[in-house]
Amino acid sequence: MNNILTIFKKEILDTFRDKRTLITMIVVPLLLIPVLMTVVSSFQKKQMESAQAKDLTIAIESNGNGAAFVQQLKQRKDMKIVEGIDPVKFNDFIKEDSLDLALVIEDGFDTSLRSGKTADLTVFYNSTDESAIVDRIETAIERYNNQMLNQRLDSLNTTKAMINPIKTSKKDVYTASESIGKMIGGFLPYLFVMFCFMGGMYPAIDLFTGEKERGTMETILTAPTSRLQILLGKMMVVVLAGVISGLLTIVGMYIAMNLNSDIPQEFLNVLNVILSPKVIILIILMLIPLTTFFAGILIPASIYSKSFKEAQSLIQPMAFVIIMPLIMAMLPSFQLSYMTAMVPILNVALACKEIIADTIDYGHLAVVFVSLFAIAAIGIAVCIRWFGKEGNILRT
Repeated sequence: MNNILTIFKKEILDTFRDKRTLITMIVVPLLLIPVLMTVVSSFQKKQMESAQAKDLTIAIESNGNGAAFVQQLKQRKDMKIVEGIDPVKFNDFIKEDSLDLALVIEDGFDTSLRSGKTADLTVFYNSTDESAIVDRIETAIERYNNQMLNQRLDSLNTTKAMINPIKTSKKDVYTASESIGKMIGGFLPYLFVMFCFMGGMYPAIDLFTGEKERGTMETILTAPTSRLQILLGKMMVVVLAGVISGLLTIVGMYIAMNLNSDIPQEFLNVLNVILSPKVIILIILMLIPLTTFFAGILIPASIYSKSFKEAQSLIQPMAFVIIMPLIMAMLPSFQLSYMTAMVPILNVALACKEIIADTIDYGHLAVVFVSLFAIAAIGIAVCIRWFGKEGNILRT
């Protein structure tokens, strides 16, 4: 055990001297994530405010109908109504941003309203625009629709209760905090699991492929210690680097949330839950075996590679395999169950979602831990087998 710790201490010092490792493991999750999140949220806020404050330019083809409705739109200070444009050009003008919206009041609109039928109205819009633009015209249409409905009900001497016999009330079984927790919990694992993988990638390459390039691998193997102890000492460094990187991702996200004054208090409350000792301990307990499994992938590839470049070309495609279960975990149709608790990576993402929302089933969580430690054992076994082959270690 002393030999393993000696190797671990020596390699961890060398790892923290490597600039690429420090950037990937510490600088990127701790600084890049807050900067990106702050910039993106600020940009989105400005876009929303711009869309809400913007005076809309709306073209209308009335076909001699809907005079009352058109007049209501003209009276609004946030809408500029343009008439006389050929409807054939509506699509082009909206795509060119010459128009924000266009309305076509179909023939027979007034006749249909007077006779108690449904009148047709077509809205042309750009789906890539801010939703606030479309919401404003839909609100105006809904207001006019309610006016016509009330007039019809008055003429029949009746009320809305006559045409709406059933009133539905919705009650969310989750609290607002739990709902937000599930939303953040679905996205957060995508970040810290990926950074666990990336944080362990450069140390793994440097500790094995780097030894080959520096010509020191043979020297290390002649040290008075077993090959297994050398492997375990180096593997502990890879695992620690991955776990640190994953945890710093959470810290980086917390910093970003606190720097942004526009973040709702509910989100900050959830982040405070994430940084509670209970949640941090559970996440660490999951990340250690998961990162050990990642090490079981990274180390054999690094041992086999002859150069840093070859190691990168072998390892980087693996990131795409890891992304898939993380994306699946963000879908509402995937829930933590005894079945999904046994699927590597997916189980961590789903468990984190439940832990952050404080809705975790500890039976499912137990299966997640058993599954994680099982795949960690597989990762260790693969590394031991791979490191035991002279052809892999001395491949040049």
